[in-house]
Amino acid sequence: MRNLIVTITILGIITATSLRDIYDTQWALIIGIDKYHNEKNLEYAVKDAEAVRDLLISHFGYSKNNITLLRNDEATLQNIKTHLGRIANQTKKNDAFLVFYAGHGITKPTHEGGEMGYLLPVDGNQNNAYATCLPMNELKSIGSISHTKHLLFLMDACYGGLMAVEYRSLEKNTSGWLDKLAREKSRQIITAGGKGEKVMEKPEWGHSAFTKNLISALRDNLADDGDGFITANELAVYLKKRVTIDSESQQTPQIKRYGSDEGEFIFINRIISNNRKSKYSES
Repeated sequence: MRNLIVTITILGIITATSLRDIYDTQWALIIGIDKYHNEKNLEYAVKDAEAVRDLLISHFGYSKNNITLLRNDEATLQNIKTHLGRIANQTKKNDAFLVFYAGHGITKPTHEGGEMGYLLPVDGNQNNAYATCLPMNELKSIGSISHTKHLLFLMDACYGGLMAVEYRSLEKNTSGWLDKLAREKSRQIITAGGKGEKVMEKPEWGHSAFTKNLISALRDNLADDGDGFITANELAVYLKKRVTIDSESQQTPQIKRYGSDEGEFIFINRIISNNRKSKYSES
């Protein structure tokens, strides 16, 4: 049987020897919308999306051919759904699928007294959300039709009504913890904030508060707790702290799961991992 993870110890740090030990193929759908047809424009959503795309390629081994980037007029409701479905159907059981969205999110009440969260495509209209926007429960459907092992939604938008369960994760002292994280399926979502909160952008950042900290968490390995890789849970813990501080408590990221599986989406920064290996080999 093929081992899912092969590890080595370097200066007390456990790192994966190769991305191939965790995933066969890494897929991503990246969406950024600044110029809306019916809603207030944003300043840095497209730049946020481009920066995440570039980071996945330069630091995390994603192939350009497996990343789809939708910007502004490309990000219609139909186009977003088409590419979500296309990639979901392409993924295999040992793949990773990352979806990043930067744009508006809204929360609408339901007739049953609950709430429904929506993402606004470039042609979306919050006054007719059902017909023109992407309901968050459709993301749950993507997790159901995709064969991918790990699926992570990174949503740089604020909204409520998430059709997901409260977050839980395996304890690090659990027997075979690392192997279980890599082997078990996961369907996870991290949002920039909840209902009534607004995404904060600043010219001095050139990004939103969420994406600014997402980039530093991954590029500089700041979300790594010392084990040589970053799980979705570690990323969320870092983002909750840093985004809350940068936004002066105006927005607080949230993490939840779809389904009962307890695996984790895993990021391995190949630049930092290679540097660690080089330092070890030279000592």
